[in-house]
Amino acid sequence: MSQAEIHPRDLIAGLQKGLALMQLFSEEHPRLSVAQAARLSGLTPSAARRFLLTLVHEGFAESDGRQYWLTAKALRIGQAYVDSAQMPRMLRPVVEQVARTTQEHVAVGLRDGDEIVHVVRSRYSHIASLSIRPGSRTPLYCAASGRIWLAQLDEEELAGYFARVPRRQLTPFTKTDEAAIRAELVLVAAQGYALVDQEFEVGMRVLAVPLYGRGGRLQATLSITTHASRLSLEEMRLRYLLPLYEAQALLKPVFD
Repeated sequence: MSQAEIHPRDLIAGLQKGLALMQLFSEEHPRLSVAQAARLSGLTPSAARRFLLTLVHEGFAESDGRQYWLTAKALRIGQAYVDSAQMPRMLRPVVEQVARTTQEHVAVGLRDGDEIVHVVRSRYSHIASLSIRPGSRTPLYCAASGRIWLAQLDEEELAGYFARVPRRQLTPFTKTDEAAIRAELVLVAAQGYALVDQEFEVGMRVLAVPLYGRGGRLQATLSITTHASRLSLEEMRLRYLLPLYEAQALLKPVFD
């Protein structure tokens, strides 16, 4: 899954900036003014305005003259990945098998920058949660899947992560102290799985294992989410770790 290095002269800067600007829209910033878009993107106000107007012209955004927001057409970009990528289709049968076996919600996560994005989610779920909707993103530091990824970074990469990423207290259980998170990462590296107790969303407990490809390289994570009222952490580990490891073995050829 590695790719050849691309020379800067072969890149289209305008496309890079436009895509980066689209990604500024979020739950925290559902609407942006030109001034806000310029500040968040590092563009000049005039450049930000032209990019936003281009998005409006192409139907990816709307505006009331003061603020801009994305339209449903923006979903086509993410849907293009779902429709064209082979990997999610190859993963789904095993994901659904684990969900049937455990009667829990199961997902496969990929690292995207400093977040985990869930590219496959089981259709079965007995819980209603914002954190398990398709395409949902979770910060690495407070996600079971994220800690799998952080645990395999070398010291320089890990130090860089902690230096650039602000850690928010998302719930009363969220660990934000660097030393406490580092201690968790040492444990994850030693045991080969991660358990997170209500750190991203109150009531949600998550167990995750790594999915390796050729040469033992980490490619993705497989996780089970359940409600805290159903199982203790120890019960979750005892009951669900074996099905996750069995699925881990079944999915290895997908990443080779």
